[in-house]
Amino acid sequence: MKRFLAVLLITLGLTFSLSAQEHAKRPPGSTPSSTPTPPNAANLDNGAWATFSSEAGHFSVLMPGIPTDKIETVDSPQGPYTTYLFILKDPKNVFLIGWVDYDPSFNFNRQTEMEMNRDNFVRGINATLLTSRAVTIDGYPAIEFTAETSQRIFKSRVYMVGRRPYQIVIGSPRDEDDSVTVNRFFNSFKVSLP
Repeated sequence: MKRFLAVLLITLGLTFSLSAQEHAKRPPGSTPSSTPTPPNAANLDNGAWATFSSEAGHFSVLMPGIPTDKIETVDSPQGPYTTYLFILKDPKNVFLIGWVDYDPSFNFNRQTEMEMNRDNFVRGINATLLTSRAVTIDGYPAIEFTAETSQRIFKSRVYMVGRRPYQIVIGSPRDEDDSVTVNRFFNSFKVSLP
């Protein structure tokens, strides 16, 4: 089975197109609730990043702005699945957060799912995988990896939280050390079981 999260992240996120996006059909009652916390003194961290949270996604994260979203539900031989993607591009970086909800009857190997998301992402952006390691983050199994193209360095984490694969990505200019921004984004990402 194709790994839909990585394919959608590649297709949508790396075009860096943040123009108005249409939402695909969703099953009734499945509209996600995302709560952008508007920038104000009460919810900005000391670096002027806003907290973005998604009730449907069961996560929160610090970002330098509020991302746009793309949601797509597709029928497949394994049953319908819905992919959720949040994208933010600032003047230098692109930030992506995505997850997939599979049909409850679809069974998959969680480790293989994470590895396929990594491999499809790297292949889809025509990058070279530089590093990859299995880690546990906040009690959840994950893969953390770095890939590069001729212009960008991509750092990503793929988590398995219950039956949901999550992927977070930050793409930075290749010739700049942006480790402070990467660490801030990654370390602020908090997810819980749906």
